[in-house]
Amino acid sequence: MKRNYNLFYIVIIIILTTFACKKGTGEDNPIIPPVSPPVTGNIVYKSDYAYNLNVVYFVPNNAIANADYEERISKILIEGQKFISNGMKSWGFGEKSFGLLKNAENTRVKIHLIKAPLNSDAYANYPAIETLVKAYFQQNPQELKSEHYLVLTASNKKYDEGETDTHAIPYYGVGRWCYAVDFPGLKYENLGKPGSVGEKATVYIGGMLHELGHGINLPHNGPSASQAANPAFGMTLMGSGNYTYGKSPTFLSYFDAATLNNCQIFSKEVKTFYGAVTSKVTEIDAKYLNGEIIVSGKYTSSSPASHITFRNIESSDSDGYASITFTTKPGADNSFSVKMPVSEFIKKGNSNYTLQIFFHHENGTNTSTSYAYKFADNIPVIDFGDRTLLGRTGWTISGFSTAQGSFVATNVLDGNANTYWHTSWDNAQPHPHFITIKTGASAVTANGLSINTRQDTQAGAGKIKDFRIETSNDGTNWTTVYNGTMALNGVQYFSFNGAKTFNYIKIVSLNDYLGEKFASLSEVNLY
Repeated sequence: MKRNYNLFYIVIIIILTTFACKKGTGEDNPIIPPVSPPVTGNIVYKSDYAYNLNVVYFVPNNAIANADYEERISKILIEGQKFISNGMKSWGFGEKSFGLLKNAENTRVKIHLIKAPLNSDAYANYPAIETLVKAYFQQNPQELKSEHYLVLTASNKKYDEGETDTHAIPYYGVGRWCYAVDFPGLKYENLGKPGSVGEKATVYIGGMLHELGHGINLPHNGPSASQAANPAFGMTLMGSGNYTYGKSPTFLSYFDAATLNNCQIFSKEVKTFYGAVTSKVTEIDAKYLNGEIIVSGKYTSSSPASHITFRNIESSDSDGYASITFTTKPGADNSFSVKMPVSEFIKKGNSNYTLQIFFHHENGTNTSTSYAYKFADNIPVIDFGDRTLLGRTGWTISGFSTAQGSFVATNVLDGNANTYWHTSWDNAQPHPHFITIKTGASAVTANGLSINTRQDTQAGAGKIKDFRIETSNDGTNWTTVYNGTMALNGVQYFSFNGAKTFNYIKIVSLNDYLGEKFASLSEVNLY
């Protein structure tokens, strides 16, 4: 899929580096499999974990491995392992962390050296690197220890002395892969030092662990108001921890710990991880009462959930760096309930929010369902409790502007929140876009429209912003019954001015959140 927007962490290249982005030449050169054998020497590496992080040191043809990289990177990762372990213990999960193959003295981590055949500008984007790393482990299958990879690219530029690269080096998380950079003198011992040396140590060591977090299943999330003000907490690693780690208080959130508890490389027993999971919120009630947002309900799931997190994402922070999270355990009979004090929200005022109900499944897979709400004059306006939706038997799609591939218009009627209609990007047309539904053989009477956006909580392009709703009895003559703005994410309800009877309903998209040419919807219903 071309526009799946999954690479939202690419912004880290801009935030964490001063590289001038330039397209690499990897697409113009053949990919040659690496020939470097596993580097083990006489060291025996062991671990008491069933699965371990695959750590790769990647050296482009025009670079050399930086001096003492094994010692320096090992120290950073071992200290990072301790940081995670302390965080897990503080939230009641015991002293567990990500698995690492280490020597008997606990001073050296097993790092796989891959010497690349092309110069560094060929590896400005991750796919060319991933291809070589996969080829390496295909040649050395006994070395592959899990589904999680940390790839460190060697740069010989002295970042802490002001030197920079002339092209991007991958520095982000993609799926179960994460990418970071090593430069001369990057040392754990430099954390907290004054000047550029300490600053770069925090940015690049904190950044490495932040990206590793993405590679071991962690989304962005920030501290609550009380945590941000408490020296015992401070900033979350998966918030802006790349600017605070080793310099000011930085912590692992309960949300992070609950996610990592089910991560493959945190397991000391061999079992199946990351199978497909289907989950669905079947009942939900939400209200604002006595200074708290109270949400309760029930769900179904094909795999048990060990915890449930309620992640509140403000619209101007669509990647969720500062999202406010509340994590609980499920109740009896697949129920959930949470009270979220408004005092813990850092941004209120007049803000639009997405509530993401995030299920931490025991097999390591995470699923979520989102709902839109807002603050008005610092008070939550909650409008996503259960409504009685009309049955959709016999409903059909009678028209749409465009559609791309498998992202067909009928996806809005299939009952699956993970499928969606998306207008064409191969032959993109400007707004307005539309999708029209015929409500069976007979007319229906409804008080409003229910929609669900596509399930990712970022990527404004393709998310409808301003829109209108039209109804018709014959599919030819139309009456506008609603004009408004959709929230960026989640289940939303739009009430008509009184009950309306009709046989056709049309949703007309006037623009999207990034001002591009696209529209998308996951589900459409009436109530």
